[in-house]
Amino acid sequence: MLIFAIATAIIAVTVAAAHYILGERAVLKPLFAEPTDGLLAAPTMRHLTWAMFQLHSLVWASLGIVVLLNRLQGGGDLIGYLAILIFTMSGIGNFAALRRPHPGGILLFLAAGMTAADIWFN
Repeated sequence: MLIFAIATAIIAVTVAAAHYILGERAVLKPLFAEPTDGLLAAPTMRHLTWAMFQLHSLVWASLGIVVLLNRLQGGGDLIGYLAILIFTMSGIGNFAALRRPHPGGILLFLAAGMTAADIWFN
């Protein structure tokens, strides 16, 4: 059933876009606006911090799309298992970092569940 792979891709891209846009506005912009003479004073460290924060968005979106492409091409389940691992660990990390339920963490668990359903039913 292709519907589970499609759902995985939609959820993963949605979470990635929200993380990128909201993270830029709510976390990085205020962080970089503060005057500092410490670690973030160097432009290189600012660029590295930005890249490390936004890398998650790239991974989630790419992984969701790859799960869908893998299913369309009749590939094996290894990519699906990797997606389950990454989505689940990201969801756990989200809950651990925020110490409360968060829509991003819930959607990452949902993406892991959709990927598991895709493997199970195909």
